Amino acid sequence: MRKYILLLVTLMYTQFMIGQAIGSWKTYPALQIATYNVPVDDKVYSLCNGNLFSYNTSDTEVYVYDRLNGLHDTKIKFIRYCHDTDKLVLVYENGNVDLIYPNDEVTNLKQLKEKNYPNLIINNLSIVGKTAFISTNFGVLSIDTEYEEFESTYDLNLDVLSCIKDEENIYISSKNGCYKGDINQNLLDKNNWTYLNNSVYNELAFFNNELIGFIQKKGVYKLDKNTLKASDLQKGNFTYFSCEGNVMITGNNQKTYLFKSITEREEINQDNHFNYIVHHKNTYWASQNIKGLQPYTLQEKQFVATSSAIQPNSPVRDYFCQMHYVGNRLLIAGGDLNYSGIVREGTVMYYENDTWYNFSEENIAEQTNLKYVNVTSIAQDPKDSNHHYVSSARHGMYEFNNLTFTNQYDYTNSLIDSIAIGARNPRDYVNCMGLQYDDDGNLWMVNGQVDTLIVIMTPDKTWHRLYYPEIKMAPTCPQILFDQRGRMWMNSQRLSWAGIFCLDYNGTIEDNDDDTYIIRKSITNQDGLSYSPYQYNCMAEDHDGQIWIGTDIGPFVISSSDDFFSDNFTYTQVKIPRNDGTDYADYLLSGVSINCIAVDAANRKWIGTSSNGIYLISADGQEMLQHFTTENSPLISDEILSIAVNPQTGEVMIGTFDGLMSYMSDANTPSDELDKDNVKVYPNPVKPDYNGLITIDGLTMNAEVKIATITGQVIYSGHSNGGLFTWNGKDQTGRRVSSGVYNIISTNSEGKKAIVNKITFIH
Repeated sequence: MRKYILLLVTLMYTQFMIGQAIGSWKTYPALQIATYNVPVDDKVYSLCNGNLFSYNTSDTEVYVYDRLNGLHDTKIKFIRYCHDTDKLVLVYENGNVDLIYPNDEVTNLKQLKEKNYPNLIINNLSIVGKTAFISTNFGVLSIDTEYEEFESTYDLNLDVLSCIKDEENIYISSKNGCYKGDINQNLLDKNNWTYLNNSVYNELAFFNNELIGFIQKKGVYKLDKNTLKASDLQKGNFTYFSCEGNVMITGNNQKTYLFKSITEREEINQDNHFNYIVHHKNTYWASQNIKGLQPYTLQEKQFVATSSAIQPNSPVRDYFCQMHYVGNRLLIAGGDLNYSGIVREGTVMYYENDTWYNFSEENIAEQTNLKYVNVTSIAQDPKDSNHHYVSSARHGMYEFNNLTFTNQYDYTNSLIDSIAIGARNPRDYVNCMGLQYDDDGNLWMVNGQVDTLIVIMTPDKTWHRLYYPEIKMAPTCPQILFDQRGRMWMNSQRLSWAGIFCLDYNGTIEDNDDDTYIIRKSITNQDGLSYSPYQYNCMAEDHDGQIWIGTDIGPFVISSSDDFFSDNFTYTQVKIPRNDGTDYADYLLSGVSINCIAVDAANRKWIGTSSNGIYLISADGQEMLQHFTTENSPLISDEILSIAVNPQTGEVMIGTFDGLMSYMSDANTPSDELDKDNVKVYPNPVKPDYNGLITIDGLTMNAEVKIATITGQVIYSGHSNGGLFTWNGKDQTGRRVSSGVYNIISTNSEGKKAIVNKITFIH
């Protein structure tokens, strides 16, 4: 459960959870962009880009709903409230259904999801009495919210946009026109539905006992219940419509019409950002896109805000395609190279000290005359933490200062070239990715699909290009990595260019004559087996200087970067012994498509896959320590886009298309020296009701830890992961230790220094 209190109606909040226990999970749903809301008594439910929170008007508490506190899925499509049974109905994109009680308990109805309709689309949700109607692209389903079960499935072979019911008929509007069905007939038989006309309404509703139809960009109509013949109530290019309680509302970003009755209408001329607005208890609650959830009152025919917008501190969107840490700051670029045809709004964020910072998007498109979409990477100026550069799949590079856009770079003002210089608008074809600073403060980038891929901007904004014919025109090179020796690595991800490129430029970007480089497009392992991966998706260097490569057929390791240039170089394909009495071993994750790899403070590898969740591999690769999937953990998706590990806390940030989660691992950055004053033991004392892990933090790398009684008997021992050691409070036989005081003896890896801390158990 996560709750926030909005103090003085500002965005400051207090989270009622200090720290995160090792082995625990946490979600980070995007709650900034408000799309729909449902006010009920003193609570307002706010739908934000597929996520949900509630705001309590009496005490300003914000309650966030997620998979960890009761929800059964992600990507909510519609919410509606059933007043007859006091339940909020949620329908997800995949057809899953949750019912939420006023006390926030949740009941799941998964029958529609489990039917696995091909290409299921949920078009609408409506509530009549105790019945919820789900409009889909094949027909309508009804749910009895009192008995919490599906009642009927009307498979009509129609793409239904809206459904409503009165005492005699069920009315539907589909893309093929309007139909009605007499409830006294067998409506499971589609032949018993009567076609009325070819009108296509986005919404059907009842207001003052009259049947109402709403058509986006056309208007609101009163409909004859027998024929559905329409009479104009208000024509206009309208984008929102609500019909709750005693006020019906429609409008656009300049006008709003309030209907107190069919004949009584009030016109409000006022610019607004409304996605949806509804009247409740003399307050108008507006979901106003990126401006959040906002309460208004009506004063002299104008909407007047009664408080600041309600926007819990959170990511702006659930886009987490590329993530990495700079110190304790998590930098996020939300887009990718757009091969799937999906356009993702320009989304750049960072997360630091439990606070989200979303880069401003305001007026970027207007200032550049370019769509601000599909950002591919982000780099932070090593000399100025408020200065960032962001690359784009098709519009070059953007510069930000203090989260605000300041400049855009393409072929008109830099050496970043256009793929199609002769096109109608060459500025729409400037492919940029892989932003990365070197140790000298030079910003490197990949200018994809052009003659000279590698472009560099020096700290004084002097531009350089490095030409290597073997990689010219390569289309997909999403990552640049500088290893411990200063060499530059680049993965060419797919097609005929797929492979790994390594450049030793000898620290001289102005002089190409001393450069040594190589691209390897195929893999030969230590056993002589050869592979030709279709995708080289990612790279990560571990603490031993080994470079781990993630491909669509598994992970491979460059054990020595020096050897990569050698003619007899071979990749290492890690083998895991079967331990079955034979000498056989299996290649690590052979055949598994790897999307991302991150290295934690204990040199362990967190490997994110295309469809198999996350693997935690030991430092030497010989042991699979964890495998998290949606089936065995709270993980929200088995398709992992990006992973980043906080070096200070050990928190593993996991980016998916369904949002961001984290797992608190048992490894963090070790201390340089073993110092008793820096070692923290918690909880201490250990109380009778505590059954979690005990943490010893602040240790040196691979420190040996022994738990001993006061008399010196060692009851448990092990080594730290990075600077962290955990203990379950049991002895080596698995029994809970008795009440009393125990010594924690920690020794550095060289065995040259030892310290003693104490811990108390109370039973």
